[in-house]
Amino acid sequence: MTNGADAQPIDREHVMKLITTVLAERPHLPDQLSETTTLDEIGMDSLDLIVVLSRFEEKWGVPYSGEETDGTAFDNLGHLADTLVARARTAGRELR
Repeated sequence: MTNGADAQPIDREHVMKLITTVLAERPHLPDQLSETTTLDEIGMDSLDLIVVLSRFEEKWGVPYSGEETDGTAFDNLGHLADTLVARARTAGRELR
């Protein structure tokens, strides 16, 4: 986890960047992704989602629960980003 001095703010733009960067590193997923990209469309599985959630937790210290690893809960990557930002707000992290 990064410390507060060098951490990016938790806002939708930074969360989308984290999501697209992490998924672009996954060898079986395309590197051209947008907020309207659906998880089914790119073949994103639960392991890919866990990697995203883990990196989010590492970067901003917001833990995730097992229920959040069900990719069917998200319409697209933008919905995933919105959910993570809301999760940060619920966890009491400062949003900018």
